[in-house]
Amino acid sequence: MKLPLQITFRDLVPLPSLEPEIRRRAAKLDQWTADVMSCHVVVAATGNRHRQGHEYSVTVSVRVPEAEITAVTHHDDLDIHRAVHGAFDAVGRQLEDYARQRRGQVKQHEAPAKRAVVPATDVAEPE
Repeated sequence: MKLPLQITFRDLVPLPSLEPEIRRRAAKLDQWTADVMSCHVVVAATGNRHRQGHEYSVTVSVRVPEAEITAVTHHDDLDIHRAVHGAFDAVGRQLEDYARQRRGQVKQHEAPAKRAVVPATDVAEPE
């Protein structure tokens, strides 16, 4: 990663074990492509759920040449560690797809076979 990792916590006190875990997961993003320029992680507590606890939302944005890859949907969880793992797993899959496209290793599907439509000519209709 060319720029330092940015971690933002919103509406929560960061757990001591959470920041090293985020740094470890962000460092592993370089295994998909060495072109990772920056990474920004936002961990937020959503809603005010006094009795049942907060729901945590994690957004991971990775900037690479020609694209910005972001994992934002479906990474809300009552367990903050599961939310972090889900977001980083999603970004990892997207980075893997990005790296394959840059290398030209994406499968090219065959075009569907075109059928010629032959008009019926002088067909005798049954009487």
